[in-house]
Amino acid sequence: MFLKTFGTMFPDVILGLSDHTHSVAPVLGAVTLGARVIERHFTDSNDREGPDHKFAMNPENWAKMVEETRLLERSLGSSDKFIADNEQETQIVQRRCLRAAREIKAGETITRDMIDVLRPATAGAIKPDQIQNVIGTKALMDMPLGKELRWTDLGA
Repeated sequence: MFLKTFGTMFPDVILGLSDHTHSVAPVLGAVTLGARVIERHFTDSNDREGPDHKFAMNPENWAKMVEETRLLERSLGSSDKFIADNEQETQIVQRRCLRAAREIKAGETITRDMIDVLRPATAGAIKPDQIQNVIGTKALMDMPLGKELRWTDLGA
């Protein structure tokens, strides 16, 4: 939690962690809290003589720490919202569009109670953020219950 405190006290400072444990968890926690610099002891062998070799990270553990940190960074994502490649196929099923809440006859003026916001959002269907622009338009054709609304189905 001290990283959050330091981040608040010193917003222009790059945060870091100095750690002497064998675990990757402190590094992952620190990165999650904003650390961008990590200091750990490194050795080519934990069997060497000297005070730091026993708790230092060897090449295998270092690589695992970096791999886990990069995975965490990818998992945290960014502030930019977008549809990931693996979500492209499901976006139609996940998103909603405007649909007829009842049978609508050609010439009827569209009111809010005639519109449902439901899945799936088929290509070309009107998105929910356009509902106010749809209210007051006229149906150009008969539309059955559940039909997605399209601008080509509506007129002034």
